[in-house]
Amino acid sequence: MLLPIKFIAANIFVSGMIVGSVCGAFAFSTLSNPERRNRMKDYIKGCCEDRKK
Repeated sequence: MLLPIKFIAANIFVSGMIVGSVCGAFAFSTLSNPERRNRMKDYIKGCCEDRKK
């Protein structure tokens, strides 16, 4: 009974590692491109201005 629980826990752990790697790679690629970084800054600035109104 304990063996299937270990497999489930290992699958959850590996899935979390994979998702973390993919998200980290996506964030790194987004922030390393100056054009995307500037668009993101403009978007955040626009959101902040809309919130103040």
